[in-house]
Amino acid sequence: MNLNVNLGLPFVSVTVMFRGQKLKLERVLLDTGSAGTIFKADVVGAIGVVPESKDVVDSIRGVGGIEYVYTKNFDTIEFDGICIGNFQIEIGSMEYGGINLDGIIGFDFIRAAGLIIDSVRMLAYSDS
Repeated sequence: MNLNVNLGLPFVSVTVMFRGQKLKLERVLLDTGSAGTIFKADVVGAIGVVPESKDVVDSIRGVGGIEYVYTKNFDTIEFDGICIGNFQIEIGSMEYGGINLDGIIGFDFIRAAGLIIDSVRMLAYSDS
């Protein structure tokens, strides 16, 4: 998959499925420095991702400070033909100083998918 650079950062598109509902996320940051994968609550709410009483609530810390998130297991997360099922995602407000993001693909997904990031050719792919 081609990486699109915006604001000096690599962005990709991913398609997610939650309880049978599919959504394409266009503005997803590929971030090897983020331990976890997070999607913006306002965006994934369109396919029924909402907080429920059984959800685990946690706090995450990053460059933008502390954010409270809840977790959901998504049916699938697909990235350029690489599809991982039953993947746990953090859901949060993602208000990061004016940067418009649908989500962040973190190292948990990068590792699970076996992604190789080629910054010379501006590609991310898996050889498996």
